[in-house]
Amino acid sequence: MAELLPRMKASQVAILFTLLAVLASLALPGIPRSFAAPDELLINGGFEEGAEPWQAYSGTLDRTGDPDFVRSGSSAVEFTADKEAGWFYQVVQVQPGGNYTFSGWAIKNDSNISDICLWISFMSGNALLASHGSPSLTGTSADYPTEPLSVSAKAPPGADSARVGAVLHLVATPTGPATAYFDDMSFTGPPPSTPTPTPSPSLTPTPSPSPSPTPTPSPSPSPTTTPTPSPTPAGTTANEGDIMINEVQYDPPQGGPDASFEWVELFNRTTEPIDLRGWRIRDNGESDSIPPLLLPANGFAVIAATEEGFYENFPDFDGSIIFLHGSMGNGLSNDGDSIILEDSEGRVIDAISYGDDDTMMSPPCPSVDVGHSLERSPPGGGFSDNPHPTPGYSLSPIPTPAPTETPVETQTPTIPPTETPTASPPGGATTESSGGSGLSGIALRGVGIALAIVIFGILFWVTRRKGSQK
Repeated sequence: MAELLPRMKASQVAILFTLLAVLASLALPGIPRSFAAPDELLINGGFEEGAEPWQAYSGTLDRTGDPDFVRSGSSAVEFTADKEAGWFYQVVQVQPGGNYTFSGWAIKNDSNISDICLWISFMSGNALLASHGSPSLTGTSADYPTEPLSVSAKAPPGADSARVGAVLHLVATPTGPATAYFDDMSFTGPPPSTPTPTPSPSLTPTPSPSPSPTPTPSPSPSPTTTPTPSPTPAGTTANEGDIMINEVQYDPPQGGPDASFEWVELFNRTTEPIDLRGWRIRDNGESDSIPPLLLPANGFAVIAATEEGFYENFPDFDGSIIFLHGSMGNGLSNDGDSIILEDSEGRVIDAISYGDDDTMMSPPCPSVDVGHSLERSPPGGGFSDNPHPTPGYSLSPIPTPAPTETPVETQTPTIPPTETPTASPPGGATTESSGGSGLSGIALRGVGIALAIVIFGILFWVTRRKGSQK
């Protein structure tokens, strides 16, 4: 370069320094680039920093450096569930309409484990919008499988965060706690449009307990310490009839193999939200784990076989929904079948039979035509033939989705003990991992360097020009 510069014209030297400045600024981190790969939104997905900021329910998380369980790096995590089902998760901020993929590796080598799956639950504040689960890992092995567990989904309108994690279900009669191993978790997709989202509304009451007689000692600890107590979930058991199978479409209009278009609507008849962790839904043939779901008081939620099948028939649906990514049981029979809802302890909370099946109801509900649904009218009452299915809200002369929305908002004050601890860790940290949409300090320094080089190039050119004129 030193030998080349004397043979170049001053204008060429200035252009060269300008190009070098642009390349230097592009190479510096912190400047958003449209050609970059999708952002990694997880913090500590490889568990190299221990278990933070992951959080566990009905179990414990511990870092392990055992090479038998470390897939890459120096650490993995072991999760031990001590009840019928346990999960651990992290909260990240998302962008409505963005496409996201959550993947990770798991070792299932404990005979007390029935299955393991990953899940994404999109949230608006404390309200669940949609939940998606990966195919389950059921085989037992001492090694990581050849392919990771993975689930991809689109954030629905109004989503501001996602809870991503792993669920571990125990067998019906476990001989003790069960432990599984996880490594190399990843959640990719577009970063949130707002780099620093505001905290959940549930945090606003916390400053009131401190009347601030001495404002200087600790003005900030109260918002951070108050939400942390009582990480106990709302509960995983209920009484018979608390949640009812309110509507079912077992014979969608597609005809032929239609299992991927089937769905069931649940209705919470109580005045309290009910946590469906570890619950299952089954027909006469097979049983499915229900992805994590907090069903609001007097609210509805849909369990659908597949996302593609459901939205093909109901493209404008905007209620709470979770997907099994398969079929309902082994596919609901159009001639007759039973649908059974069980809590985390295996107790039957509600069950129905229809058509020529009287296993759970005698007499069973009558069959309905293709494209119709069986729906209770009023909610929780007797079944009717509904020619115009209404997933997510009740059957009435003037259907209105308001009952599904209002309870979610009015009940949020009762939910914060289970939700608020998860809201704070990813707030600022997520924007660090995604890079944000503004210029960081490193990027500003890069711009300064670039400008300095440009100015130097201009001065060099002016000096050479004056020299040539003499």
